[in-house]
Amino acid sequence: MYLEHWNLNSFPFDNTPSPQFYYETPEHRVLCEDLYDAIIRRRGAISLIGHIGCGKTTTIQRVLLALPQARFDIALINFSSLSAVEMLFEITLQLGLQTEEYRENKNALLQALQDHLARNAAQNRDTLICIDEAQSIPDVATLEELRMLLNFQLGNRFLITLLLVGQPELQQKIAEIPQLQQRIALHLHIGQLNLNSSTHYILHRLRKAGCKKPIITKQAAIHIFQRSQGVPRIINHLMDSCLLVGMRTNAAMIDQKLVQITMQRYPLS
Repeated sequence: MYLEHWNLNSFPFDNTPSPQFYYETPEHRVLCEDLYDAIIRRRGAISLIGHIGCGKTTTIQRVLLALPQARFDIALINFSSLSAVEMLFEITLQLGLQTEEYRENKNALLQALQDHLARNAAQNRDTLICIDEAQSIPDVATLEELRMLLNFQLGNRFLITLLLVGQPELQQKIAEIPQLQQRIALHLHIGQLNLNSSTHYILHRLRKAGCKKPIITKQAAIHIFQRSQGVPRIINHLMDSCLLVGMRTNAAMIDQKLVQITMQRYPLS
């Protein structure tokens, strides 16, 4: 453990979503505002696309936690490799419905879901279905079933908001279903960090972990940015490894040479 060597209170570069270490760039702030606004306004279907490791899950968790709890009923599906019927069953479970007895009965699942949506609407509650890693949805039939859920409407109001989150392959899958493509009211994209944001991201996480003095040089931060291409998950991996190697070599600073040594010892796959 390197915490004592670097005088840190916690591990700053763990690759698990943590509100404590969340770093918001101006671009991320606008994206979160757009996503929050689209959900609040019941705009129907929304897509959020980004490459692996760019912070999609962290972003949606932040937005979901900001939604008024009394108003929203949320089904968050993290494992999306499901058939159409399995997806419907999982959605009903996430919404707290007792549907075990007809988990393979599509019509019964749809009826239970529709009844639940109607009850929510009568109580002025909104229903949000969020599918994370949606690029893993195995076939068109499942995406088509999700699209059909948007047909649940009351007057001019959608009874659900559907949020599809995934890697760029998801965009390709959506494009293969014109009816779904047309239903997406907002296409959002989350990109990599630039050099300035990448450097501030590193310093922010170190500061949140209790770092009280500079421990990384400008050239080292540039080197990490170049190697990671601004992908937060890769930055985390490199920085965590640098802190470990720095402890073992009794380094006082993370400089460019230490970064190079670290990348030789712990190459990225």
